[in-house]
Amino acid sequence: MITFLTETPLGEAPGWGMALQAIYDLVPVCLFLAGGVIMLRCFYNKMVKGAYALLASGSVMIFVAGVLKAMHKLLLGIASIDYVILDKQFTSTQSLGFLVIFLALVGMFTKHNKNYTKVRTISLPLILAAAFAEAKVYESSLPFIVIMVIGATGMLIMLTYMAFRMKKPGAAVLFIISILAMVSMGYLSTKRYYEWAWIQISVNIIYQGGFLLGMMMLKSAGLGDEDAFLRESKEAEAIK
Repeated sequence: MITFLTETPLGEAPGWGMALQAIYDLVPVCLFLAGGVIMLRCFYNKMVKGAYALLASGSVMIFVAGVLKAMHKLLLGIASIDYVILDKQFTSTQSLGFLVIFLALVGMFTKHNKNYTKVRTISLPLILAAAFAEAKVYESSLPFIVIMVIGATGMLIMLTYMAFRMKKPGAAVLFIISILAMVSMGYLSTKRYYEWAWIQISVNIIYQGGFLLGMMMLKSAGLGDEDAFLRESKEAEAIK
């Protein structure tokens, strides 16, 4: 088997290298945070309380999962402390986070979301319950991986639909690029080696960068306006 990369197990990686990788791993986390804040602001006036609670909870869960994973690498690098729970929580917490965001976006277009309701709280119990859902090392994380693929792909597909609906193909292309990057990460995640992790993080930056830029384009197009979709529907009726 020919490989273009050396394959150093994460536990054998140099300490300074793991510390630098932990810092680099925060880049996609920050990109998601920025995109998530824009998403929350845009949909704040378009969702009933339950849907917005899911949206906010899912966003916080994904952000927290990324920070804790980076913290695991940082502790491993600077102090040789392998605090397993910080690493193992990532798949379960993030997968459930993406799933509830997807459900929230779908719910926004159902009959149960006809009356807009401002929301002042988020479902904190959901965050606390899911943050350490994988408190022990399961023999297989496949169920969580399936949930993550469904949730993350579903979220991006819903945003792509909104981009086309708002006649912003550029934003739709960015979301599609994010989907492709997310699928690529599925393969890269099977490479549990220090060198491959750099590539995985770089692809994740493309993933989250596309999400952020796409959300910025939709926001500049008026997605944050309370009557964004209502106005678009009225314009379509007027043309007919």
